[in-house]
Amino acid sequence: MPTPHRTKEICRAVRLKSTQVFIVAGTILITVLVTLVCIGLTTRYEVENEVANVADVDYWKDRVSAVQKVWYDKGIAELNEALRKPRGPLFPKNVLIFMVQGVGGGDLAAYRFPVISGNSQGNTNFLWDTFSHVARLKNSCSQQSPCQVGSVSRALWSGIPLDVSLGGESDCWIADNQTDNFLSVVRQAQLAGLRTGFVTDQRITGTTGAALYGNSKYECDERMPVGSIQMGCQDIARQLISGETGKSLNVIMGGGRQMLNSLVPKTKWDLVDELLCESGDGRNLLKEWRSQKLRHSKIEPIKFEVVQRTDELESLNATSFDYLMGVFANGDLSGNPRAPSLTLMVEKSLKVLKRNKQGYFLLVEHFIKSGMDKRMQLELLNETLSNLQSEEDTLTLVLVTNAIYPKPSLDVSEETETISHLSEFFGEDEIEIQRRLYQMPTDSLVFAKGPKSSLFYGVQKETFLAHSLAYVLSRSKDG
Repeated sequence: MPTPHRTKEICRAVRLKSTQVFIVAGTILITVLVTLVCIGLTTRYEVENEVANVADVDYWKDRVSAVQKVWYDKGIAELNEALRKPRGPLFPKNVLIFMVQGVGGGDLAAYRFPVISGNSQGNTNFLWDTFSHVARLKNSCSQQSPCQVGSVSRALWSGIPLDVSLGGESDCWIADNQTDNFLSVVRQAQLAGLRTGFVTDQRITGTTGAALYGNSKYECDERMPVGSIQMGCQDIARQLISGETGKSLNVIMGGGRQMLNSLVPKTKWDLVDELLCESGDGRNLLKEWRSQKLRHSKIEPIKFEVVQRTDELESLNATSFDYLMGVFANGDLSGNPRAPSLTLMVEKSLKVLKRNKQGYFLLVEHFIKSGMDKRMQLELLNETLSNLQSEEDTLTLVLVTNAIYPKPSLDVSEETETISHLSEFFGEDEIEIQRRLYQMPTDSLVFAKGPKSSLFYGVQKETFLAHSLAYVLSRSKDG
């Protein structure tokens, strides 16, 4: 029988071991809890920041052939690259839009891949093919009668549907009454505090320009009814100079000198385009623009310039200018072989627009006319985009449209009508069949990357572009 002393020693030993057991168990429990918390936080971080490694995904590596595995591995590498892209600001600081007119989805498919026999590795995508989001804009013009090109531009850049009839739009906008003037995406950008610019290889008084800073179907005074002029109505060229949107543009570049000035230089490389409007009221709007900015500089110090030749633009230190106007042809830039390239105009425009604390909005219009080498034009545009410095705080859009707006009927679209008569077309030459197919009005495509690019998805109306941009611009300072 153990003595009382022995019993006390046994009790002390058991109590000591029990304490150690509880300490060890507690330590293990805390370790498990900490581990679970860490795993949870890590998983949440990977989901929220999209950094999970998809290379760990089992895709039947042991069951596919060696040739198939090569392409599966390549696809997994591309997915990993997509998931590694960092998250930028919620809303963009800048908006950069390239509008490409004269090509459709069929052209992109045809010219995207060079013909390299037996070497699929030679396929090359356009830069916009790598953009994270894409949407289709319906060609409502093929269902409306009548359908004017100006209405399409208004739908894209002001958000007003093609089927909405606007009273008083048949003539023009009166400068003294701006209450009914439309707020285009450019004006909304200006009201949001962004620096703005419009660059085109067409005329700055064309349908796109009219939708951005005017409300008239007349590019200049020549074809405007006398009664409208006597009422004080203004053509697009004069609206550019006197309207609030036009006056606030930091950059405006393109052609259309014969609409802005009544007396223009006529050279063998830059003829007056007799098919276009030609001002005859003695105006010199380029001089008026300069005088306007000179008066402005007396109130607020600004630096501005008007350039009309490529060498003038090349030598310009654009970063030091607040306002820049460039007019390089009497008509479209394609009519002047000495006009600057789109790449040069975009490069100089961005130098004017970029400021450390201020965002910018730049719309670039590139028109590929019938007869031009579409592949070469798309490659030049792709090069222009490739030369731009990537900015994570910039929403970049590439809008591609074939710019074909035929006179339709209300009960059938051009596309439906063409397809229903394909059997008849097969009796024609292949070249004629291809011409008919290329002339079908196709949907426009919008490629998007950058903050809020996820807004652009699915099939939408033309007006969706303006409405989406209005939302982005209203919150651009929150990025």
